[in-house]
Amino acid sequence: MVYDDVKKEIKKFILEEFLPKGYDLKDTEFLFDSGIIDSLGMIKLTAFIEKTFDVVVNPSEVTMDNFNTVEKIARIVSEKTKKNV
Repeated sequence: MVYDDVKKEIKKFILEEFLPKGYDLKDTEFLFDSGIIDSLGMIKLTAFIEKTFDVVVNPSEVTMDNFNTVEKIARIVSEKTKKNV
């Protein structure tokens, strides 16, 4: 799956599940630091990623470095989907 498509899907999910209508989420906005996603939200997001993109997210990969922005999440997922091809 193309990086931009992955990014759009992840952003859409975060906007629908965690933010009020009309919120302008930036691709580089910090999801944890800003309180948009908490630990329970991370579980929900991880389940969405695994189901939607047919990838496995290892618990060791769920770090602030990998999952704190839409851009970072999309990069990880894009790399994983390339490996599944």
